[in-house]
Amino acid sequence: MRLVALAISAAIFMPAVASAQGKDAYPAKPITLVVPSEAGGAVDITARGLAQQLSKSLGKQVIVDNRPGASGAIGAAYVARSAPDGYTLLVGPGTVMVVNPMVSKTQYDVARDFRAVGLLVSAELVFVTSQATGFKTLGDVIQYAKKNPGKLTYASNGQGSSFHLGTELLQDMAGIDMLHVPYKGGASTETALLSGDIGFMLANTAYVLPHIRSGRMLALAVASPEGSRQLPEVPAASKTVPGYEANTWIGLYAPAGTSDAVIAKLNAAVNDYLRDPKQASNLRGKGLDPLPGSPADAERFQSQEQAKWGRVVSLVRAKGRLNSRSVIRSQ
Repeated sequence: MRLVALAISAAIFMPAVASAQGKDAYPAKPITLVVPSEAGGAVDITARGLAQQLSKSLGKQVIVDNRPGASGAIGAAYVARSAPDGYTLLVGPGTVMVVNPMVSKTQYDVARDFRAVGLLVSAELVFVTSQATGFKTLGDVIQYAKKNPGKLTYASNGQGSSFHLGTELLQDMAGIDMLHVPYKGGASTETALLSGDIGFMLANTAYVLPHIRSGRMLALAVASPEGSRQLPEVPAASKTVPGYEANTWIGLYAPAGTSDAVIAKLNAAVNDYLRDPKQASNLRGKGLDPLPGSPADAERFQSQEQAKWGRVVSLVRAKGRLNSRSVIRSQ
């Protein structure tokens, strides 16, 4: 009888142990970070740095998977449909998590389909041109655009993206008219500017900084009123266009239904990375400011961003500039 009792006790106890071990075992296989844009942009740069550190801290390989298209909606929809097990995550910029659903019908719903792991970084924005245009200041661009309405082309990483809306906001505030040329991602816009296909664009400092330092691109103005640590000599756009401000940010998201335990473990690993002095300094050197915090912090911030960009979208749509007067590029 004693043996039977022991066997029954073991049978009851083992599932509980297995369950506990299953939770503790995460991750038990490689993790994929989906980047909803091309390689080379700020989101990709952020994801690759994070993947390298998470691979070390979590003890399993973390892979970056670039899935560009539709201003990031393709990659986001892929993650939204993935299993909620913590092995497929979205490195989601503000464009994807806030702006896209405001300007187009997407195959994902942020509130329904995702759980925030946490914010990663805020990404500094800068207006740039190529040396070939002859523009030296943002004022030069505005003056040319006023004299030549519709002739100056500017690039963005897609209709309704933060770069698109940020430039449309500039146009509205400065009273100018430029032609929008959307591309699939930052790498394509970079190539277009350097080759002379377009003349002007708003970009993340993270991926244009090497070109600015080499002299191939000229930084005209920083979108933040506070200016730039990496480009202290470049004036804020608000010096030329009073009140102008634009920014973007990047967070980490899991499919809805992902367990609290997995979210907590990922959040802790992300915060360890962002709070490490060496890693934080490295990020800031690329124009990326670490944003450590909880999933709840990320959700509150996202709500604030929705209100802010909602006003910009309403303004641009009222001007009839959201889905018109664009030249579509298929890169």
